Formats: sequence, structure tokens, C-alpha cells
Amino acid sequence: MRANTPYCLIQADPSTYAAYFATYRKNVWFRPSWSDIHSMMLEATDCYWIYRAEQRIAGISLVDDELGSLFMVPPHTLTKEIVEFLKNHMILKKSKPDQLHAYNVMPEHISLFEHAEFNRLSTRKCMIRPTEPLENPLTSKLKRIRPERGHMPKLAEMMIEAYRGGVEEQSMDHCQNNLAYYFDHYEQDELRAASSILVEQDTERMIGFCLVTLWEELPLIYDIAVTPAYRSEGLGRYLLQHAITTLAPLYPVIRLFVTQGNPAEHLYTKVGFLSGEELSHLVWFGKNHRS
Repeated sequence: MRANTPYCLIQADPSTYAAYFATYRKNVWFRPSWSDIHSMMLEATDCYWIYRAEQRIAGISLVDDELGSLFMVPPHTLTKEIVEFLKNHMILKKSKPDQLHAYNVMPEHISLFEHAEFNRLSTRKCMIRPTEPLENPLTSKLKRIRPERGHMPKLAEMMIEAYRGGVEEQSMDHCQNNLAYYFDHYEQDELRAASSILVEQDTERMIGFCLVTLWEELPLIYDIAVTPAYRSEGLGRYLLQHAITTLAPLYPVIRLFVTQGNPAEHLYTKVGFLSGEELSHLVWFGKNHRS
């Protein structure tokens, strides 16, 4: 930490930090309540206060080469000097930092991080919709089946095909790991019933799927994809509406995450999902970094 800076970092007491975080950090991920956020943050580690002189002006999470979930305490606002202070603090913690990551950066803070030579990698937001019974017809050429672990290889192939060339493009290893996590952790009957695989009646070829999980005690669309040959036929809408309808007796709302630039966001809006504010992941590359 540079001696001439007016700022300093002090490790936070979890109880006080949780109350400040739940109050001052925008609830852009539609967490159910202030109490839920507060309870969640009571278990958070590596949380720090940013002080200027004797005044507590902000809170932030700092670990390894990552800083995240910054919030300001009114009436204070983020400045380029604060971002530079955080950047220099993280650099000095490591002898040769190749890169520093800033996670969950609010839209109003982006330009200040970019001024400090951080580059935006991705931007995501949460979307939410009430559950309710919906009209949900499916063409007779297709049938819906329940996802099972044995479907993993075909699901991974569909993910590769559906996401190729887009902002959600993933490696086969990444797809397989995501699917393994789903089948390892979400065996609840209501979640599997709300999830779907669409199959051609004649060929048994899988052409679309939707997997539903539980996140913070509310359902979440974990993954959804339709193969390119079947796009624009309303199948994404069908998959979402099946989940919305099936979960209606059990949960009041359902959420999903979408990456900026994903054309599926238009579908989500048409199906009635409300967008939260965007959060971005930025990175600063050190002098030793080779692209």
C-alpha cells in the first residue's frame, strides 16, 4: 500500500459488514429479501472496509488476485482515485501479478475501472418472472422426456452445437462438468419434472433441453438450448413455459442469468422475464502478461 494514499483497508467484522452490504449493495440478482442477503453475508470472508481518513466510505471483497462486489456508503461515491488505490494494493500483494480481476462491477462503476486500464470480459444480468399455469402445446413431431444422467453425452453435444460461435460458446470439458454438477446436486423430483429434453418422435434425436435448479431456495434456469435446425419454432418458449407452469404450485417466481449479446434475451423478455441491472467482469493485465 502506498504511503501517500489517503485511503486504507481494514478487515470488516462480518456482522456489521453483512448489515451494510444488505442495505447499500443493490439487489440486482433478485434475492428474496434483505434478511436473506444479510444471512448470506454473515458467512462471507475476506471482506474489507475502505476508509478515507476516519470515515468508512465503502466495502469490498478482496481475495488473491480478485476484487468484487464493491459498494459505496452514502454520501460517498466511487472515484478513479479509489479504483487506483485498490488496483495498486492488489498489485503490491503479489510479486508478479499477471492479471487482476474485478467481479460484479456495477454499470455506474465501469468507466472508472476502464480508466484504470481494466478491460471488460463479460456482462451478465439476472432475470425474474412469476410462475403460473400457461398454455403450452407441443407439436406432435416432438415429445418431452425427463432428463436423466444417462443423457449427459447427448446433452453435451447439443450444448456445443447450440452455443457454437456465440457469447456462451464453451469447451466440451466445460459442458461435461456443468452437466455433471447438475446431475450430482439437483435430484429433487420437482426440479427434474420442471426440466425437459425435447426429442424427435420418429428418430429419437434430441433437439433441445432445459435444466432447472434451485438457487437460494428459488428455482433457476440452469441451462437451456435448442439446436440450430429447430430455432424460430417456439421451442425455447415451450421449454420455459413448461418450467414456469410445473413449478407454479410450489414456488412464486423463477430466475435465470443471461450474458450480454446472447440473442435468447429477446425470448426471455417475450416470455415475461424482467431484467435486473447488469454486472460485469473486468480484468487488468500486468506487464508480464502475454496474450
